[in-house]
Amino acid sequence: MKFGKTLAERTLKEWKFYYVDYKQLKQTLKKAAADDVSNEQLQASFDKILETSQDKLSKFYYDKENWAVNYFVTLQERVESLRASVPAEPGSPSSLSSSSDAEVVTTSSPTGIADDLQFRLEKLSKTDAAGEAAQLKEAYRQMGASKHFQDYIYAKKSLVTFKREVDLLLEFLEINTTAFSKILKKFDKQTGSSIREERLAQIMQNNPFLKREKLLEMKETVEDLIEEVNSYKPRLPPGWENRKVYTIGCFDLFHRGHQNVLVSLREFGAYIVAGIHDDESYYQLKKKYTIDNLETRMKNVKPYVDQIYVIPSTDPLLYIKSMVSDQDIANGSCCYARGDDMLNFPGREWVEAHMPVHFVPRTEGCSSTLIRTIYHADSAEIREKAAFAKTRYDGKPIDENGNVLKFQA
Repeated sequence: MKFGKTLAERTLKEWKFYYVDYKQLKQTLKKAAADDVSNEQLQASFDKILETSQDKLSKFYYDKENWAVNYFVTLQERVESLRASVPAEPGSPSSLSSSSDAEVVTTSSPTGIADDLQFRLEKLSKTDAAGEAAQLKEAYRQMGASKHFQDYIYAKKSLVTFKREVDLLLEFLEINTTAFSKILKKFDKQTGSSIREERLAQIMQNNPFLKREKLLEMKETVEDLIEEVNSYKPRLPPGWENRKVYTIGCFDLFHRGHQNVLVSLREFGAYIVAGIHDDESYYQLKKKYTIDNLETRMKNVKPYVDQIYVIPSTDPLLYIKSMVSDQDIANGSCCYARGDDMLNFPGREWVEAHMPVHFVPRTEGCSSTLIRTIYHADSAEIREKAAFAKTRYDGKPIDENGNVLKFQA
């Protein structure tokens, strides 16, 4: 496979703006050959594009590195919060219930963790089916509301998402280093020169991050933290893993933030049901048209979920009510989960009254709004300004004072 095709296939859509402009460099070589341009003229135009590519690459990387260093502090705080919330070992005073069940000691999980919820679960065999369902539903709610579980979810999902970002950055640097090497080889072949090794060494010297040393070190540390966090996983009530998990979204310009959230939903159950707003309701909600039509958005989401339904209204309540069965509600075999960027989501009052609601951390610095502006704004100036703007927690671009920048796309 030719490298140009390999590069296109491995290019992350959200970061397309920052890659080496291999296509333009290659076109410059071809045009020079066709127009019989001198080697000196070719090198001048070639070097200009090469420098611009290095500048964009450098700005993007250092922005990402700065974000990673700052966010790593948050990750460490979340892990520390989880360590502090791990229940005491069975048999210790703090591991005993303060209720009438206090004489019973909780059963240890495979990781050595006890949880007060086990007191109630141990009595399930002594009750009738209706009583069992009621107690199990309450156990699910209490587990979801427990500080230990919430600390575990936030620590684990934040770390896993962060590791994915680091992996993507490592691959990004690798493919761009290869692109520099490949295009310089083509330049040498066309001009009969032999500058490839010298220029590549100069590029590596000017952009030491291409060696990836800091990222590799960070990745190793994060992997160790993920292993530690996994050891703190709470012992979940029976049937937790078999629940249906409902979620709703628009999923326009489907990106890694969407992927991360949808993958995270498997922490709450085995069967994921996603509602997607149709094109008209999207317009009514956002006051702008979708970039991807409904069919495209459904195709993008389906690999990550088990079932999809369409919401043709700005109010999703009627439609989620229609999707959730009375039996699942009665048995407690369903829940609702989504990213924490919209805590007061439409229909929350009804949803929370009938099933547990869970939130997972969103992917920082990633949003459809930002991608839409970078790649679909009419003005090239606006696209570039958005590409290098700082972003807040929800991925929207901000100025130095933290105010959201208004880009019309």
